[in-house]
Amino acid sequence: MHKVKTGEHPAITVPLIGGAVRPPQHIDPEFVDCQGLQAGWGIRRSLAYQLLADGKIRGVSLRRAGRVRGKRLFDVSSVRRFLYEQMEGSR
Repeated sequence: MHKVKTGEHPAITVPLIGGAVRPPQHIDPEFVDCQGLQAGWGIRRSLAYQLLADGKIRGVSLRRAGRVRGKRLFDVSSVRRFLYEQMEGSR
């Protein structure tokens, strides 16, 4: 153990054996926002809203009663279905 003085409160550190490894976070979400669409599939905001308007993917807007702005979430299964349909259509 090593004592490290940080400000007024001493902190105690313990050397790690073998390094610290966080387990991978494999969360398969049902819904993602625009940033999630871009990170996962490269679909940017404008294309996402166009696909939503065309009925090709599904989404939901979460907002409080009486509010105009909210949070738009997209259904991941509908995005995957759309992409598979595009693959089948190109054959």
